[in-house]
Amino acid sequence: MKIINFYKVLILLTACLTNVGFAQSGKVLIINSDSAVYRYEKIAIEFKKIIQQNGYQWTEFSLDRYPEAEVELKKRIQQENPALIYCIGTKAYSLAHNAAPTKKLLFSAAINWQRLDIGQGTYGVANELSSAQEISLLHYFFPTLKTIGLLYNDNFSHEYVETIKKDALALGLNIINQPINDPQEIGDALNDLLPKIDMFWIISDPIVLNGKESVQKILQAAQQQKKPVYAYSDVYIDQGAVLAISADIATIGRQSANLAMAMDTNKIPSGTVQSPAGSTITLNKCALDSLQFKFNQDALDSVNTIVGCDK
Repeated sequence: MKIINFYKVLILLTACLTNVGFAQSGKVLIINSDSAVYRYEKIAIEFKKIIQQNGYQWTEFSLDRYPEAEVELKKRIQQENPALIYCIGTKAYSLAHNAAPTKKLLFSAAINWQRLDIGQGTYGVANELSSAQEISLLHYFFPTLKTIGLLYNDNFSHEYVETIKKDALALGLNIINQPINDPQEIGDALNDLLPKIDMFWIISDPIVLNGKESVQKILQAAQQQKKPVYAYSDVYIDQGAVLAISADIATIGRQSANLAMAMDTNKIPSGTVQSPAGSTITLNKCALDSLQFKFNQDALDSVNTIVGCDK
């Protein structure tokens, strides 16, 4: 009986030792671009929950809490010597890449990740769904849709817009993309663009979405010309967007954690950057009815939230 109990203890110890992952060589350092941003903090919470459940150690560094964040980050990396650095947001990744280019890096919530300097050993979860996913869903919801317009800044969104155009062409949709260099150009660009399109697409471009005024200008102009607006986030639904298909925030955190553990065991899936695994679809039926814009009624089964006029 004593021998059996000894083997039980031995098996338990072995299981614990084989599950510590990065804890054997160092902690996972989580760098949050801004812990005050709900999206970033939610991703961090879900990430920590999963890796902790799997026996991994972690420590956290929020850039917004340090006036000299870059200097302090370099000190922290030297002190902690993490085996992997998880970066939430573009700023976190840029500083981590400069401070520790030879470390294993993982990122999420980075806008237009294609423009980041990604080296060997760097992996990520994209901020948005793939354009192919979005366009397929748009085509499903609005079968009569032919032409979609968008504004973008070439420095920030060139690669993403080119991918959108390619994926749209495969489904017979035409993309008219209007570049702008400054938010002040939005008004004139919309006057030129809106008469040519069936729907306007708000993409996550920091020049186009420079502030509340820019967003209001886009949605008001679209409403005046009776053009529906599709957006990458449901935050625009209350302002009049007819449809939003956004990546699920909590899922991004959990997906990033699973990717981190795959990196630890060298079980890396193909491709350096994964599309978000989960999505949330919000339909503004009130806005659609107001515009008298036809949509596929069968698509309602795939909608997570329907907003009516009595909201």
